[in-house]
Amino acid sequence: MQWPVPQFPTQQIYNPRASSTDGFSTIATGSPANTKGSWVTLVSGTTKTGSWVNLISRRGSSFTDTATIMDIAIGGAGSETIVVPDLMIGFRTLKGLTFPLHVPAGATVRARLASAQASAGGATYSLDVYGGEPDVGLSVPGRITAYGTVPASSGGTTITPSATANTKSSWTQLTAATTAPIHALMVLVQGVSDTMTGSYYKVDIAVGGSGSETIVIADHLLQITSVEEMTAYTPEFYPLSLNIPAGVRLAARCSAITASSSALEVAVYGFTY
Repeated sequence: MQWPVPQFPTQQIYNPRASSTDGFSTIATGSPANTKGSWVTLVSGTTKTGSWVNLISRRGSSFTDTATIMDIAIGGAGSETIVVPDLMIGFRTLKGLTFPLHVPAGATVRARLASAQASAGGATYSLDVYGGEPDVGLSVPGRITAYGTVPASSGGTTITPSATANTKSSWTQLTAATTAPIHALMVLVQGVSDTMTGSYYKVDIAVGGSGSETIVIADHLLQITSVEEMTAYTPEFYPLSLNIPAGVRLAARCSAITASSSALEVAVYGFTY
């Protein structure tokens, strides 16, 4: 059976830049390191139901490990329900991340952070919401599940490229068994330290047991610079209809254009409709 990708919305229904100079909200990370901080409101009171969001990150510091995970929740203060768990968004400066998310009309959207840097207050984020006609609730994900995240380090699963340039490494397991069907995937990558090798990487995501992996996302292309900034050149949310059942193993591998490049952290997010 083919599963539909979410319908594309017809209008921007929440623009945080309309009422302030740049629309960014400061979110402090927790203390000690790798613990979630306080919730901060990113969206307050949409006029219509939303189906897609664009999260803009403005955080980065040369020669600093900015490994970061974010929870996104629907609900006011004290009533937050997490809808996107452990979104891995470190090593990003003025980068947008667009993916489908059901945002009810009138909803408050809040976020909180954990980072390798304790009590880091310089991270700012902005969230656009898109919706409109037709009925955007018809094919919007009902569940987003994180695989391969490691909250204890505000990161993902470490993937080390082959020491030989342009050669894929062995597979590394992200999860032994998916907990829900996957109809679409998002792939997120960040660095592992404050001394990254500047290089281009290609990441594969596969399903199946060890030795029987079948690639579902091939050659996810990104660059990490020697000043710890990540740029993805292929989509991070893949607009592909997938039919991956629950209980399936997920794995990742990568190559780098430069021999003996630094390792990466990889996490994937399964969207269930």
